[in-house]
Amino acid sequence: MLLQSERGSFRGAAGGLRNRARSDCKVFPSPASRKSNATTVSEGVEKDIACDSKVHYEFGGPMGVSALMIGFPLLMSYFFICLAVNHGHLENPLRWDFWERGAPTMIPTQRAIVIYLSFNLFQFITAATMPGIKVMGIPVPSLGGKQLEYLCNGIATWYLDLVLVAVLHISGWFPITIVVDEIGPIMSVAMLWGVFVTVGTYIVACVLERTHRMSGSIPYDMFMGAILNPRIGTVDLKMFSEIRIPWKILFFISLSAAVKDHGINVERELQAGITPELWSFFGGLIEIYKIKTSWPLLFMVLAHFLYANACMKGEECIPTTWDIFYEKWGYMLIFWNFAGVPFSYCYPTLYLLNQSLANEPINHPTVYTISLFVILLAAYYVWDTANSQKNRFRMLQHGTYVQRNSFPQLPWGTLHNPTYIKTKHGSKLLTGGWWGLARKIHYTADLVMALSWGLITGFDSYIPYFYFTFFIAVLVHRVGRDHVRCKEKYGADFDEYCRQVPYVFIPYIF
Repeated sequence: MLLQSERGSFRGAAGGLRNRARSDCKVFPSPASRKSNATTVSEGVEKDIACDSKVHYEFGGPMGVSALMIGFPLLMSYFFICLAVNHGHLENPLRWDFWERGAPTMIPTQRAIVIYLSFNLFQFITAATMPGIKVMGIPVPSLGGKQLEYLCNGIATWYLDLVLVAVLHISGWFPITIVVDEIGPIMSVAMLWGVFVTVGTYIVACVLERTHRMSGSIPYDMFMGAILNPRIGTVDLKMFSEIRIPWKILFFISLSAAVKDHGINVERELQAGITPELWSFFGGLIEIYKIKTSWPLLFMVLAHFLYANACMKGEECIPTTWDIFYEKWGYMLIFWNFAGVPFSYCYPTLYLLNQSLANEPINHPTVYTISLFVILLAAYYVWDTANSQKNRFRMLQHGTYVQRNSFPQLPWGTLHNPTYIKTKHGSKLLTGGWWGLARKIHYTADLVMALSWGLITGFDSYIPYFYFTFFIAVLVHRVGRDHVRCKEKYGADFDEYCRQVPYVFIPYIF
């Protein structure tokens, strides 16, 4: 059934957590201790239910979210047109001739509709049918502590995608460069699809009475979402839209731009009377020109590959994240994953390609370029292992941890016997590994990667830095929101946690 929520009877969350606590400690507590633990966990469950059902107006309430729902598409369109017709320089958006010149670059086409919707459909089919592991999520308070099952086959679908893209491009059936050639129309289709899914989900959730944590304001509930755990069959729509759509599209946009840049540079050499070097594979069956893509665009391909691959190879950790566990499926997640992430985080890529098309390619000193590659890889290591440490720690607490061998499994990704604070709520707050150095160190690493995406483009346009500046605003809001929620949930234990780990973003500094 569309948007089923996997309702289940209460199966004794207090008893289940108490049994896991015994298993973790490898001892059998006394009857008095068991009674004390049961009381603590029961109180924790009650607190979880209270926190999970409480409505807090965020983003300025109904008026604020209404402005965001209108403003996001307009801002994306504005930046895209600046890239498409003004070499990345900002223009006055109130001038009619600006939109008159730029709007034709965004008009949806039949090919764009087919490309975008076919991609989404294919991703859904593979998410539902490809082999993978099954993991259990965090107990959901609104379902009486029930843990939902998630099929994690992202890595299998990712490798299939890469093979199919290579076959389609090499065969000529669908050259990957079509993606960037149709980027404006595809972006428009994605934005329309995001709005359509948002409205449709809200209506269906209300009709089927699957709503959760509703405020009573239609714009606000449409933005934040009406349903918590939307599913079609075995596919969790929140996890599907967050993992399978945005990061794959973002990577393929960068790959498309890199291939396009390669073709441009090869053609220019041929026109100049230079014969590019040929690479031969499989006994001459496949011959291609030596890669002529610029280093900045190759940087973006690597950056977006690392991000997409990390989401696929560590998919089993996603069910423990805030977005899946707490956030509802509304415009905030739907539009941003179906349209916002892939078609705004790609600005550095589009800027670099447009400069190449204008025969003004971006080049940097070798030392500068190498330094950015090193910074990107170092930040990625911290981000990947920090997220892995935190989510695997959570999984171990809930008995859902599964050992994976998907590439790459980085050193220090799993903590053995880490330090933590045992709260009266019954939960454990990790103070070991990266999490003993700073409470939000994964955000710091993420921001460094975002900044490197802009730095590789130079300093002539703000637009490639939009993701970095937008991300700062998002994280400031999220960190404040998380602090309030944790203080409410853990009380004095959270104060002790902040005392033991006093730094938020940068160890010993901030």
